[in-house]
Amino acid sequence: MNFSRKALTASIAAISMLAIGFLAQNTVYAADPDAFIVEVIPSSFDVNQTVDITIKAVKANGDIVKEYQWDVFIEVEGIVDTADYTVPSDGLYTFLPQDQGVRLFSKGLTIKKAGTFTIKVSDIINDTIIGQKTIIVGTTTHGTTAEPITLISPVPGGIEKNSIVNVMAISPTLPNAPYDIYINNNSVSQGMTNANGDISAYVSGITEWDNILQIKILNANNEVIGESQIISFTYQPIKDGVFNSIKIQPTGTIKQWEKVTFTVSTSDSVTSTQLKLSDGKSIPMDKQSAWVFTKQVLIDTQGTLQVGVDLIVLGQTRSYTGVATLVVEAGIAIGKIRLYSDSIDKSKLNVTRETIGTSPQYKIDYGTSQNNLNLTTTVQTNEIIINNLNIGDTYFFQITPVDNSGNPLGTPSEITQAKIWSDVSCTVVGITVTGQQIGEKYYLVRKGINNIDKYVVYRSDFETSDITTMQKVGETTGTMFEYPFNKLSKNTKYAYYLIEGICKDGTTLKIDNVKKIVVGPAENILLIILISMFGYTIYKLYGYSKT
Repeated sequence: MNFSRKALTASIAAISMLAIGFLAQNTVYAADPDAFIVEVIPSSFDVNQTVDITIKAVKANGDIVKEYQWDVFIEVEGIVDTADYTVPSDGLYTFLPQDQGVRLFSKGLTIKKAGTFTIKVSDIINDTIIGQKTIIVGTTTHGTTAEPITLISPVPGGIEKNSIVNVMAISPTLPNAPYDIYINNNSVSQGMTNANGDISAYVSGITEWDNILQIKILNANNEVIGESQIISFTYQPIKDGVFNSIKIQPTGTIKQWEKVTFTVSTSDSVTSTQLKLSDGKSIPMDKQSAWVFTKQVLIDTQGTLQVGVDLIVLGQTRSYTGVATLVVEAGIAIGKIRLYSDSIDKSKLNVTRETIGTSPQYKIDYGTSQNNLNLTTTVQTNEIIINNLNIGDTYFFQITPVDNSGNPLGTPSEITQAKIWSDVSCTVVGITVTGQQIGEKYYLVRKGINNIDKYVVYRSDFETSDITTMQKVGETTGTMFEYPFNKLSKNTKYAYYLIEGICKDGTTLKIDNVKKIVVGPAENILLIILISMFGYTIYKLYGYSKT
């Protein structure tokens, strides 16, 4: 017999309060779960079809709470009349010791009307402990003449661990056609099928736990000419009590050369965290609190990047892969910038730049205050001379790629500065220092800079960004500096280098950020053996000569 939720709640609550008072004196409470996992197989089915439903009591990391022995409500949201559905135990079930926190109700669910509904399970005492599952109930015939779109990924009823979902589908009869991907009835991505009618897109916009997805193809009159089935899937992010979550801002697709902020939530036992990007970058994060680490990263790689994290817990590394995905589109940015005074008229400043990507023109904002770049000029060339600058003043500059109407097209440069001297000065931003092997020797290599008197090289065996903690190891007037390389090292070794330029007017500028350089990889084991044997032979000969 079915009762209304309100009547059932009132009756149960009265009984429960009496029972709790008694049990508090005689019983040890079982562990409470953090949530329920609700599984309906299949999650898309026909009206009046009976299907299996499973309820699991779980902790936040997904572990089953085997000791759970309390009552749960089972209800269908989206249907008012309880006569239109059948749920196990008339909507109220008590977990038994033999359930071990998991209860399968074979053929326990029937829905008697078509639509998209949510099966909700909640603890009778603490209604914040819940579990939900979206189901799609229809009829065998779709009643449409639209061409079918076959979904490949995600799979119906599947579990996704990433907030960015790779949607893949095929529609062979609709090549080169515009498609629209809907998640939870919201359009989240548009594109074109390829020449074979294939669809592949990374989409965001999913919510934790249940989601529904459908793809549609429209013609020029906005009529549906192709559609997939509506499927449901679950987003269950990776978390185990040590790693709890990762957030990325901005969300969705980003542009190359855009800055992205990562925030990782962990347990308070984690002492350090490192981001691992699939383009090979490994980036230490800053500790914001006992359980939160953050880092802003400039993304320079186009494509789809998988994100992982390494957590240090009690001196041990715990690695998590595939915790997030970054979809990076091609972008435009400002690369290397050089600012140097005219050799004759010191009130003139030469501004040159390198551009990553293509832009029709570039806007240069400048002024004597970093917070008020009130002077502007727009150019199409890579070099411009700015006139009538005041000798003795410091000017700040920022360059932005813009379209023909002056609207920003890409990422602006960092704000850089130059002081206008009566003597020649120089400033540089964006010069990249790399480690290169040339023949049998190893060098720090970078491009040259006008008006530089010499370069000073600093080194540290430990990671640092503070030049005062580094050792000065040499000076050069060229663009290469040879550094020591230990070929016989058994382990990969690193050193950290920083190069400063000394301008002809005596001012100092940092050429690039601190660079982590390999200075001693493990060599071929055969070479090590040969060297060891050679050393042993010398030792024996020496011993023989002594006797």
